[in-house]
Amino acid sequence: MATVQQVTDFLLNLRDNDMEAGKYYSLSNLKLQKLLYFCHGIFSAVHQGRRLIVDENFEAWRYGPVIPSVYFRFNSYGQNDIPQIELDNFIGLQPDEIIVIQNVWNNLKQRSAFDLVEASHVSEGPWHNVYYNDSDNVIQHEQIVNYFGGHR
Repeated sequence: MATVQQVTDFLLNLRDNDMEAGKYYSLSNLKLQKLLYFCHGIFSAVHQGRRLIVDENFEAWRYGPVIPSVYFRFNSYGQNDIPQIELDNFIGLQPDEIIVIQNVWNNLKQRSAFDLVEASHVSEGPWHNVYYNDSDNVIQHEQIVNYFGGHR
């Protein structure tokens, strides 16, 4: 069971490893939020509804699912890429967590932040249902499981 900080730092580490290998992929706060969402949803679908991120929930914001603590951690960079940061807070991730996060990164790293926003805004998806139908903006884990579990 991972914390949002572990998953966030591991995604940043994967980006940094690519940069060190001469491959550059953007990673803004907006794109990071969507990657976290897809990591969580895909992990839950693959692992019978288990949570990847156990300490916080996603909220339905204008540009898609957001974990507020991550947003506020990196909001000073605005629309710019998050710079390389020395990180080791992902220590403790389990092998099944690492595999899903790596697969999501490898499959989505070339997509733009707004491509991922569009993918997270799918009609009748968790974000859409909460943003347009609920007064409470929290996207419940069960909504994510139901959506990703039925769309593998």
